[in-house]
Amino acid sequence: MKKTIEQTFPWLPGNLSVWFGEIRLAQMRVVSGIILFVYLTLHLGNHALGLVSDEIMHTTAGLMKGLFRNWLGTIVLYLALAIHTLLSFWRIFQRRTIKLTFKEWAQLVSALAIPYFLISHVIGTRYASFAYDLNDTYDYVLLSVFVFSPEYAYYNALGLIAAWLHGCLGMHLWLRSKKWYASRIRPFLLAAATLLPTLALTGYLAAGQRIAPKARDGEFMGAFYAKLNLMDDAVFGWLAVDVDRTELFFLILIGAVLLARLGRSALQFRTKTVTIDYVDGPSVKLPIGASLLEMSKISGVPHANVCGGKGRCSTCRVRLINPSPDIAPADEAEKKVLQRVRATDDVRLACQFHPQSDLNVLRLLPSEIDRASSSDYEPWSSGREKEITVMFADLRDFTRTSESRLPFDVVYLINQFSKAMGEAVERHEGRIDKFLGDGFMALFGVDETSGNSAANALKAAGEMIDALEKLNEELIGDLNEPLRMGVGIHTGSVILGNMGYGDARGLTALGDTVNTASRLESSTKEQKCVLCVSTVTVTKAQMIAPDDTKKRIAVRGKKEKLDIHALMNIDHLEPIKEKATA
Repeated sequence: MKKTIEQTFPWLPGNLSVWFGEIRLAQMRVVSGIILFVYLTLHLGNHALGLVSDEIMHTTAGLMKGLFRNWLGTIVLYLALAIHTLLSFWRIFQRRTIKLTFKEWAQLVSALAIPYFLISHVIGTRYASFAYDLNDTYDYVLLSVFVFSPEYAYYNALGLIAAWLHGCLGMHLWLRSKKWYASRIRPFLLAAATLLPTLALTGYLAAGQRIAPKARDGEFMGAFYAKLNLMDDAVFGWLAVDVDRTELFFLILIGAVLLARLGRSALQFRTKTVTIDYVDGPSVKLPIGASLLEMSKISGVPHANVCGGKGRCSTCRVRLINPSPDIAPADEAEKKVLQRVRATDDVRLACQFHPQSDLNVLRLLPSEIDRASSSDYEPWSSGREKEITVMFADLRDFTRTSESRLPFDVVYLINQFSKAMGEAVERHEGRIDKFLGDGFMALFGVDETSGNSAANALKAAGEMIDALEKLNEELIGDLNEPLRMGVGIHTGSVILGNMGYGDARGLTALGDTVNTASRLESSTKEQKCVLCVSTVTVTKAQMIAPDDTKKRIAVRGKKEKLDIHALMNIDHLEPIKEKATA
């Protein structure tokens, strides 16, 4: 069983162990990545100012130094760099499979390219300033790259591109499961992500072209060396040695991570194995240690994972079928994600759950789900039984009305009716399930925050009747007779889920409640009323209807008769509390 943080670190004080337990490595990686991305964005923005003037570029470079070269800025920046680098290596070591998406491969390759291209730049600037008290002005950087060592111009450009690509991909992979990102600002951020490095490299090149001729100016170079504060001509040789040593250190670190992964893989053959039976798929047998999502990837079992297995999106969640009671519970980070989708206790995130014994699991979301649609999947997407209120509405004798009209007029009338009714439903937290020619089906209570579904449905019905009267007034010169409709409303348990195929896939409800609501709508003709509402719905709405509206009718497909209220409007209903007081 998974140990608690207190069991793992018994030497930590109580409060500190709780605090430590709340900090997740993934969160640290994100926060450190954001800090580095902000620094890189400011750095590229400074380069872009080279298109304006050298003076402005030098001024902003000074401001950047003031921001990041004080003791606090230095600690924050380089601590973020160390944490992000080490956690990236740790993540590579932890992975049980290298089956990555194209974007994840691009992020990994760009990350490994950053040190190769930028170590010399970092050593020659910040490190040189710290270790040898070198004054690394912007002129020093430009002269070093465009005059003294022109080959480094390509290294710096490729390094900045690699860093920017890695940062943008990291931000995208972090944000892509958030609905506001995909639907609102993603296009603008994509434009900015393309424009900024282009301006930065262009400004950098423009500044370099302006300073290159000055290298032949003795007075300018004399002032430059005076500001440089070069203690010894051998400093540049020492820096070259430091660059070589740092590059060797990174190569050794990468090699150590790869060797550690190979060693772990070799040990897996000697460890205990578990069998995973997928309800709708194969049965696989693998060594323990990997997450359930990694086991799926290793075995080639399709498994949705929009966030790449980082525990952010919940699309990889599974239901454990008859799980063993000794299965380790979800930690706090996993619980927070599961609570957002109101998952039951037998649901786990496959990317965070590490099986220790044989399991029978059901993948709850379709494996073909993509990033763009991930935020549209809700708790009921994979199937959920829930009590809701179902409404059916239909125009009366519209076929006869449409026979004498042009096709355009028929479509216009239907669209006007659908718009008026749809707006009334949505104003009372209902959802239009589908339009059925001259009628529709609506659901109330799908969302947990939608309140009393029965009361909302009745309020919507009252507003629909008023809207139809208004529509008849607007079309009085176009209709031989007013539009009339019948509405059936019933409350009960249904099966909710995203059903269908391809573009026709969407939310719908199945069950006896749906069929009953449809029969009630048909019964409005026999009862010569506008609304046929089940007594169950009236009761759950905490309303009372006049006794003379109560009927007991036979419903096709049901053995027992159903108690309903035949109403012309919801004005006949009164709240229970007001009735009791009277």
